[in-house]
Amino acid sequence: MLRALVLALTLAALPSAALHAGTADGYRLAGIIAVGEDHLGLLELPGGKQVLVRRGSTIDGGGRIVALDSSQLRLDLRDRVLVLALDRSTGAPVVPAGLGVVQEQLDDGHVMIRRVDAQAFAESVDRPTPSGPATPGMKAGAADPTTEAGRRLAPILNLPPDTRLLAVNEQPVRSAERAIALIEQSLAEGVSPRLNIAGAGGETRVYISPNEP
Repeated sequence: MLRALVLALTLAALPSAALHAGTADGYRLAGIIAVGEDHLGLLELPGGKQVLVRRGSTIDGGGRIVALDSSQLRLDLRDRVLVLALDRSTGAPVVPAGLGVVQEQLDDGHVMIRRVDAQAFAESVDRPTPSGPATPGMKAGAADPTTEAGRRLAPILNLPPDTRLLAVNEQPVRSAERAIALIEQSLAEGVSPRLNIAGAGGETRVYISPNEP
């Protein structure tokens, strides 16, 4: 019942678009994550908040990501279009995340199924991932573990960029590291991990099936 995932990036040719190197009107493209032929962007909003976006994502203020590739992002703000080039001043790389992890996928309402390569998953989660600046007054390790786990897993498992990981195998997420380790352990044992995630679309159940050798 699974159907193969086919991702294609179509760049939009939009009028009245101006290219900005890194920053424009308070928006900054801080990093890009390559997921197969698709891309995720780490976009900094006016005020300093950073969000993970993909083509089609909407952001605070009514903006929409209309195109994203390995070097730039097009942001439609209704009254104007910003084209943000990758900000190289911080050394932000194009990070290959999750290459070859998801072999097949099925999204059906509030249920998602992902057939994955367990070894590729383990290699992908070991890679460093971009993170936003810490909230003033908050210690570096005090980030919400459900948000941190979701941020790390979303580009690897092709989940919505605003994903929060609530539970793994019915165990509430108290630590992003422990939650990811539990997923790895289940896959290594040939068992299908069960994830409960939440985002703008509500709560969703994700079943991860290890690929047969």
